Amino acid sequence: MWGLHKFNFKTFLFATAILLLFSVTQSVRANNHFQSVPQIVNDTVPKKKLLRPGNVNPVRQQPVTPNIAPQIPANNINSVSPNSDTTRLPTDSLRPRNDTFSLRYSKDTLDAPVNYEAEDSVVVLVPEKKIIMYGKTKTIYQDVTLTAPKVELDQASNIVTAFNEKDSTGYVVTRARFEQGENKFESDEISFNFKTQKGFTKNTFTQQQDLFVQGETIKKINSNTLFIKQGKFTTCNLDEPHFDFFAKRMKVVNNKVAVTGFVQLEFEGVPLPKPIGLPFGLFPLSKGRHSGLLQPSFTVNEQFGLGLEGLGYYQVLNDNFDATIRGNLYSYGGWSINFSPTYRRRYKYNGALNLGLINSKINFKGDPDYSKTQAFNISWNHAQDPKARPGRTFSANVNAGSSQYNRAIPNDPRLNFQNQLNSSISYSKTWPGKPYNLTVSANHDQNNATRLINLRLPDAGFTVTSINPFKRKERVGSEKWFEKIGVGYSGSFRNQISFYDSAVTFSKLLDTLQLGANHQVPITLSLPPMGAFIVSPNISYQE
Repeated sequence: MWGLHKFNFKTFLFATAILLLFSVTQSVRANNHFQSVPQIVNDTVPKKKLLRPGNVNPVRQQPVTPNIAPQIPANNINSVSPNSDTTRLPTDSLRPRNDTFSLRYSKDTLDAPVNYEAEDSVVVLVPEKKIIMYGKTKTIYQDVTLTAPKVELDQASNIVTAFNEKDSTGYVVTRARFEQGENKFESDEISFNFKTQKGFTKNTFTQQQDLFVQGETIKKINSNTLFIKQGKFTTCNLDEPHFDFFAKRMKVVNNKVAVTGFVQLEFEGVPLPKPIGLPFGLFPLSKGRHSGLLQPSFTVNEQFGLGLEGLGYYQVLNDNFDATIRGNLYSYGGWSINFSPTYRRRYKYNGALNLGLINSKINFKGDPDYSKTQAFNISWNHAQDPKARPGRTFSANVNAGSSQYNRAIPNDPRLNFQNQLNSSISYSKTWPGKPYNLTVSANHDQNNATRLINLRLPDAGFTVTSINPFKRKERVGSEKWFEKIGVGYSGSFRNQISFYDSAVTFSKLLDTLQLGANHQVPITLSLPPMGAFIVSPNISYQE
């Protein structure tokens, strides 16, 4: 029998509220489920057929990071079903992306670290971002090296300042020294910016080639260019030079050129009067060889008159070849010219050639001692490195020309009385591992007094050291007597021409032609000792 209970209204309201709260919670969970569905992205790749339960194994969905999970627009939430196949998207649309990470530097950051050291002490001022070094300091940044008794480094502005050291009397004991590549100088104070590569110095001393430069104030605008105020340049290496050239403004391009304004000459610090000077100065500072004019010199000669000697030009063609041309001019109408190329190749060979032409006139035409001479001379020197071509050597030493050439050279008594000229060109070759030797030469000698010239060309010689032609390569048993027969060869060939340069014709050259050859064939035999006697017969053939 069912038991009856009294109806309680408060209990009914409480149960209703619990049911409403439960239904709202389920609705919120359903909405959150829809919001976690990945967003459908229209890919650029062709669309693929959606996978169905009956097709190939479905692609496993990649997990999505909660922080970067894409969201479905609000107007599409109701159009997507939790059980829809669109949740199984192709893997290329959800391919993980690698984020790029870049480290940004501040604009005032240096390109390289700054290394510094000090013999005495280093003081670091953290609030001011400064480092002060005392003693024998050394600061290095890339190709810049700064040494000074005291250095102050400002990290905020990237400016380093170096100071000199003075004694109790105010005399400078040690200067600050700056080096950057080939640019070196010493100063009382140096201020340099690591970032901009610009600097400012006071009372600076520097050297450019053989030129010493001193500037009251120098501004460095880059690694190669300097602007100098109140500058002095000289070849004297003293702090107080005996003489110098003074200019208020100067520009120096390292290892290239120095340009100045008005230049005054000073002696012991005392300048010449203002009107005396040069309007500007241009000084080349290039290293190594460079082309340019050659400075002439003035001369006086009783036979040739007033002269301008040594005027010429030097031309650099490449690293292995250059040439010089010089000329002399005289007031009596004479002239001469010399062309001198040189060549060299390291570890191979080197040589020089000189071709000279003279058209000399002594005194004026009509004078009793008037004479005119036209002559030429050629000289050539060539030397080969012994290691360049093992087994082969070539050398040349040529000095030939007209018999009157040396006499026509002015102001050179040594050549005026040199009457004998000689030349020699030789080539030799040996065959490694073989008994052959070849020599070929051409020789020349002439007497300027008698004007007799002798030429020997070609002069060849070929020798073969003794060989055993009957010796077996693979000997079986004792050596036979005929295997000890030795045969050698020595041959020479010479062609000689002698003539006077006063009257040279082709027919006369043929009349003085002499040629011949000499051949020698020695044959030796070494027999075994016969008791106390040793018999070594030999035969020699010569023609």
